[in-house]
Amino acid sequence: MVAITSSTLLAQAQAQAQSTPRVLVYTATAGYRHDSIPTAIQVLGDNASRYGVEFVFSEDRTMFTNSTLSGFDGVMFVSNSDEVLDESGQAALQTFFQSGGVYTGVHAASACLFNDENYLQAVGALFDYHPPIQTATFERLNDSHPSTANVPDRWTFQEEVYHFRSNPRDLGAVVLMTVDESSYVNNGSSTGNYPPMGDPHPIAWYIESPQSAQPLAASAQKAGRSFYTSLGHLNSTWQDETFIGHVMSGLKWALDGASTKAYGVGVVGNGSATGGNSTSSASSSASASGGAAASTASAGGATGSGSGSGTSAAPSATGSGGSGSSGAMGSSAPGKAVAIGAGVLGMVGVGMGVAL
Repeated sequence: MVAITSSTLLAQAQAQAQSTPRVLVYTATAGYRHDSIPTAIQVLGDNASRYGVEFVFSEDRTMFTNSTLSGFDGVMFVSNSDEVLDESGQAALQTFFQSGGVYTGVHAASACLFNDENYLQAVGALFDYHPPIQTATFERLNDSHPSTANVPDRWTFQEEVYHFRSNPRDLGAVVLMTVDESSYVNNGSSTGNYPPMGDPHPIAWYIESPQSAQPLAASAQKAGRSFYTSLGHLNSTWQDETFIGHVMSGLKWALDGASTKAYGVGVVGNGSATGGNSTSSASSSASASGGAAASTASAGGATGSGSGSGTSAAPSATGSGGSGSSGAMGSSAPGKAVAIGAGVLGMVGVGMGVAL
C-alpha cells in the first residue's frame, strides 16, 4: 500500500487546477531605446505556445495598478531604460511581488528604476556600464538549471558585457553564467564608486526567494521566483535558438515555482480554466486599466516547454548595434506605433542616448 501525503495531494490538486500562466511583457523606455525591442516582442509572441505561456505586451505604465497586475502570474521587463514607472506604479509592482508574483528581466531590465530599492531586490543588481559591443565568450556555471541546460559551456558571440553596481549574490542570487574576462577588452569605465560585483563576473542568475517579496502578504503562500539575464542586445541574438531557449526556459522556471493562481495557489495570476485564445499570434486587446493599447500572444492552452539547441551556432555579428559605456541617458524622441503580428503596441518612444 502506498502512503499518500498531504503534500502529494496538494501537488496533484495544483496540477489539475493549473491554467496557462499570463505574463506582462513591459518594454517601456525613458532613455536609450534598443532597436531590437520589436524583434524581442515578435520572438516572444511566436514562442508563447511552445512554452505554454500567455504574453501581454505593453509600454503603458498605467497598467501597473494593483487591480491590473493581479491578473498576471509574472512580469517580464525587457531592455528598459531609466525611470519607466512612477511612484504609484512602483508601489503596485511591490504589492505584486509581495503577493507571489514572478519577475523575469532581460538585458537592460537592470538599467531602469535606479531609485527603487524593491526593484533592485527583484532583479538582483543594477547596470553600471559596458565596454563597446564586441565578441566575447560567455561561460556556463550551471548545467542543471533549465535556462542553461542547453547553453554551450563556452558560448562566443557579439554582445555587450554588462558590469553591475553591486554583487547579486548579496541579494540571494545564484549565478548561472559568467564571462571569460580574457575574451574581451574592458575599456569602459564605472559611473560611480560602487562595491565589487563579485567573482566570477555575473552575467545571468536566479533568485529562489527574492527580498522584494518581503513582507509576504498573509494570503500569499510563497514568494515568486526571479530570473535575470544580461544578454540580448542585438536583433541577431533574439533570433538565435539557444538564446530563445535560455530566456524562455528561465521564465518557465520562475513561473513553475508555483506561487500564483495559474498553479492553483496564491492571490495573483491567471486563475481561469483556459489559457486564452487558440492562437499564438499577437492580437490587439485592451488593458484592464482603462483601454490602453496592448497586444496579446496566447499559449492556446499548451502546457509543455521547450529549449534551444545546446550546439546552436552563436549569433552573428549582424543586427542592431550600439557602442560606448552607459552613464546618463539621453531623452526620448516622439513615439511611434509598432505593429506586432495582428496587433498594435500602442505608442512607443524612440530613444536617443548612450547604448545599453
